[in-house]
Amino acid sequence: MRTLPIVAVVSLVGAGLGCGPMTELGLVKPKPSTGGVVHAYTQGSTGGHANVFWFDTQAGPIVIDVPVTTSEAKKMRKQMIRPYRIYITEADPVRFGGLATMKIPDVPAYTTPAIATEIQNHGDQRLGPFNRAHPDDVPRHVDAPSPAIEERAHDMIGGVEVELLPLGPAAAEASLAVFLPKSGELITGDVVAGKEHLDLTWGRSKVWQDRIAELKALEPKLVYPGHGNSGGPELLDETLTYLKTFHDVVSTKVKQGAPAKITKNDAADIKRQMLVKYPKLGRPELLDRSIPAEYAVQLAELAPAPPTDPNAPAGTTPGAATSASSGTAPATGSAATTTTAPATTAAPTSSKSTTSTTSSSSGAMEDLLGSDSGSSKSKKKKGKK
Repeated sequence: MRTLPIVAVVSLVGAGLGCGPMTELGLVKPKPSTGGVVHAYTQGSTGGHANVFWFDTQAGPIVIDVPVTTSEAKKMRKQMIRPYRIYITEADPVRFGGLATMKIPDVPAYTTPAIATEIQNHGDQRLGPFNRAHPDDVPRHVDAPSPAIEERAHDMIGGVEVELLPLGPAAAEASLAVFLPKSGELITGDVVAGKEHLDLTWGRSKVWQDRIAELKALEPKLVYPGHGNSGGPELLDETLTYLKTFHDVVSTKVKQGAPAKITKNDAADIKRQMLVKYPKLGRPELLDRSIPAEYAVQLAELAPAPPTDPNAPAGTTPGAATSASSGTAPATGSAATTTTAPATTAAPTSSKSTTSTTSSSSGAMEDLLGSDSGSSKSKKKKGKK
């Protein structure tokens, strides 16, 4: 009878004892520290310390985002067996830069059509600064994942139920969240941060709150953010509170007649207030670009001031002057009043309305912030989901 090699015997015994999947190096993988099934990998300084994730299934590991550098993609991959599938949550290099390495030899990768289009149109430009700083470790080009996730979907992958949720504007123009209903684990990408300031480069403090509401409806037990520490559902509440606080603090500087660009003194005052309210949050440098962006958006959303009539009598309000000059009597409730004002309809409250408002402010933000590696033009053309 032929004798099995010692390595094979050890592997078979390990599998029989329920030691779990083996890594490509033949080592038993560690269990997640959170108590769930999701593993986290935090990138180094090149990747902005962004978190990427994976979880095991009977078919193989499912990878959620990949490091920006080739070296870290290889390091992450050594911690698991050959990936079975990859999902990309955002068109940010720290989410897709090492995709080619993680896909070797032919692991399929998927994302939403909006994210795939953004990578296809602007991926090379966004990779540029990383590639110039690390030419041997960051590629110049990455092929976009398959745009297969067009709407919210459930899937069974290797015995694990997975829910995929395409999301609208927040930190990015579009993103993808991954939810494991059985264990209640939610991978949010950059829609949520754990004990860190949020990246509000595009001034979306209001519309971003809708994304948090969508995620809270899932009632997750464990939350894995794109940056910062993992935690429970309180991370969603903390993110929502931060968004509301930031919006309100910036709004104190937004008024009719305010300058198109926020003054240095006002920006410094807003930053001071946020640091007082959140003294322990990481990445405070994000405030330097978030504050002017949010200011520009809020200023663009202000209703225009009523035109003044130079011929109006002194002390007459603009509204009254307009009424008098048009020959329309002000409403008094008297039966003698024969002029009837046209019926008005409420402004739409759908996501299309929010999209229009956000898009209308992008021009002002381009003047303040530049084109964000070319992504802002794409955003105005394709609109928001």
